Amino acid sequence: MEAEDRSVFDLKAVQPTNSISYGNASDQVIDFYLPEKTSKPLVVLIHGGFWRPEFDREHLSPLARALADLGWPVALIEYRRIIGNPDATVQDVHSAMAKLSEDYGPTILLGHSVGGHLALLVGSKFTALGVIALAPVTDLIRSEEMDLDEGAVSDFLGAPAKLRPDLNPIELPPLKIKVHIIHGSADIRVPIQFSRDYISKMNINSTDLLELENTGHFELIDPRSDIFSQICHELKVHLASFLNFPSA
Repeated sequence: MEAEDRSVFDLKAVQPTNSISYGNASDQVIDFYLPEKTSKPLVVLIHGGFWRPEFDREHLSPLARALADLGWPVALIEYRRIIGNPDATVQDVHSAMAKLSEDYGPTILLGHSVGGHLALLVGSKFTALGVIALAPVTDLIRSEEMDLDEGAVSDFLGAPAKLRPDLNPIELPPLKIKVHIIHGSADIRVPIQFSRDYISKMNINSTDLLELENTGHFELIDPRSDIFSQICHELKVHLASFLNFPSA
């Protein structure tokens, strides 16, 4: 099996403009990367790492800064990653989104890998303009069967995946907002077939998939890659909805 391009992890972490807490735990924090001026909606960035405690938001800070440099305000959220306690993770993403929605209004969710999984879980619960999911984990049962990342799903759930359909995007109703998935055909971390099956199962015009040839898992979050411009294009699609969104 060929190794994935992990050079994005060699990029130096970028300090945020400012940070806030949304709870008492050290991981209940939101980092903001803000342009000097903007009329664009807030992008809520959710990191991956197969829900494991050793992978935090830091590796997405270069992407957050690159988006802010193009005028997009970004909120990079952290969440608790406690083995066997998935409800803490989901509750944290929900709480962070509730705080951001209250303060900033309609947002765009941008999640990578299990960050995409979490975005698909909470996206319909808030006034979001849409979800952009990068190589999302959409099927917990198949991920468990394939033993992705050496038991990541079992560790995350602390129970068989079949017992938690509420946390399995492919078993949930379609989101009522626009969902755009970007996935590389050469992804060896999260098979692209997951996204194909998710799109087929949802079977609605508001959910679509862009397949990228010869692209792996981590290039999707590298601001130096060609994929970055595609992400920016998808953000601009949601910008029109934001500009037409009725004010409170």
